[in-house]
Amino acid sequence: MAKKKGSRFGSEELELDMTPMIDIVFNLLIFFMCATKFRSQEGMIEAFLPKNRGQGSGTPQIDLNEVRIKLLWYDRSGRPTNVKTPREGGCVVLKIGDEVFNSAGELEDFTYRGRYLPEKHPVWRKLYEKLVAFRDGYSGTSEKGLPVIIDARKQVPTKYVISALNEVVRAKIKDVTFAAPEIPY
Repeated sequence: MAKKKGSRFGSEELELDMTPMIDIVFNLLIFFMCATKFRSQEGMIEAFLPKNRGQGSGTPQIDLNEVRIKLLWYDRSGRPTNVKTPREGGCVVLKIGDEVFNSAGELEDFTYRGRYLPEKHPVWRKLYEKLVAFRDGYSGTSEKGLPVIIDARKQVPTKYVISALNEVVRAKIKDVTFAAPEIPY
């Protein structure tokens, strides 16, 4: 509330009392601090990326015994394609080196006990057995053991990448990395 203050020259000055306004500002500040909800991100996979890889000034160490699991995206006729979804005709083909583990469309058409369950396909068992054979025959210099790179095209659904990662973990391989996506020229 404004107060009138007289002076000796007869003019009046107004003085504003700021206490109620400061009280209101603090009350609003406390209200917004208590009412704010911070949304947690859903579906995040916690990953600890290696700090000793990437851009560096030194010469990278190349292990010739590394295994590269390729999850490629083909059409039903067996040619690479850029369609976005399986409904448009895209299929996953799993390869290690030149060895192809399945034909185009085999994973997408697989049913297990009458249900569509591509993660139960025998191709994952074959991948596991191949990884165990590579792991047991590894004679490289890495202290972590056999290095495995999972190289998936960007159109490949995440469930297939996770299935490949599950087989790598099941084979007790600890040195796993993901390949960076291809950069179109």
